[in-house]
Amino acid sequence: MFDNPLLAINVVICALIIIRLMTFRRGNKKHNPTRAYLSYFLAVACFVVIVRIVFKQYVYIDWAETVLNLVLCIAIYSAKGNISELFKTRRRGVK
Repeated sequence: MFDNPLLAINVVICALIIIRLMTFRRGNKKHNPTRAYLSYFLAVACFVVIVRIVFKQYVYIDWAETVLNLVLCIAIYSAKGNISELFKTRRRGVK
């Protein structure tokens, strides 16, 4: 099905990103519409990559793109699917 093994790896990585984003539970945290839209658009973008690869419209992929997607996937899983954790900054002197 896949001519290039990087295509198959990228499909798996994008699927993992989608699964983690869609299974995120907010709990008692405050809802932020901007971050919710960001999460939604990231999931849709990953889905589009998968669809384009499956329908052979995405024929060339570079190893650097696969590494970037892998790093993004690891970051999302380490933040437990919480996109806002990826952009959180720490202030000096504040605990």
